[in-house]
Amino acid sequence: MQEKRYPKGHFMARGMIMGLPLGIPIGIILEMIAIGPAIGLGLGVGIGAYLERRYNPDPLPMTPEEEAQRKKVLMALSGIFLLGIIMFIILLMST
Repeated sequence: MQEKRYPKGHFMARGMIMGLPLGIPIGIILEMIAIGPAIGLGLGVGIGAYLERRYNPDPLPMTPEEEAQRKKVLMALSGIFLLGIIMFIILLMST
């Protein structure tokens, strides 16, 4: 039986999508809503990396258009992560 192959980063994206909503309750519990999505994104990257290694050892090559789109998404998510860290530092300094 042939295993199904996915493009490189397929499970990483799924992990980040799962992690972002998981971080929101963490931010609410910590009473720092801005840091929650950043924590969730970090968790999602870890989950995605694990899934990528386990279920996608031989990924499909990506087209140049897919590569460009993936870079844009990663830049946007990196910006959200940075914004969360900056907000955490601001909230930490103000208390």
